[in-house]
Amino acid sequence: MTRLRARRRRRRERRRSRGDGGFSLLEVTTACLLLGLSGTVIMGGLFTVVRTSQINTNQARVEAVLNSAADRLSGWAYTPCPAASGTGSYADVVQAAAGSVGWSPATVSIVSIQYFDPTATGSNPWIASNNATGVGCNPGVSATSPRTVQKITIRVTTPGGDYARELEVVKN
Repeated sequence: MTRLRARRRRRRERRRSRGDGGFSLLEVTTACLLLGLSGTVIMGGLFTVVRTSQINTNQARVEAVLNSAADRLSGWAYTPCPAASGTGSYADVVQAAAGSVGWSPATVSIVSIQYFDPTATGSNPWIASNNATGVGCNPGVSATSPRTVQKITIRVTTPGGDYARELEVVKN
């Protein structure tokens, strides 16, 4: 009886050793496929997180530059006929705000300058000229003259151009 048991034990050991020969080609292929798919999903998720972070950073920088430009413009002296560009112009003042985040001054621009006309009829009292005739600019306007209140629209765009925002500043 002990010989029979010994023989059965040897057979079991031989069967176990034959089963430990490794993995089949199908098992290795399946494992590689699953590993590749999970890696692709993880990399796609990481790319999305990085891109979203860049977008949020750019939006925050645009807001910071816009607020800085508005503060600079509000503190700048009133000019009845502001030049479109150049030293001392409103554009020069607001473009200096781009330096606060290391951007080019070209990322900040003045879209429009409009004047409040208290005599205007209709729904829009803002006009493009401070002159009473509606043509050109009147450098002689004073605090007692009509059309001294200005609405300046500032636009800030990211250097890549993928995000832009505008803000209106009213100045007198």
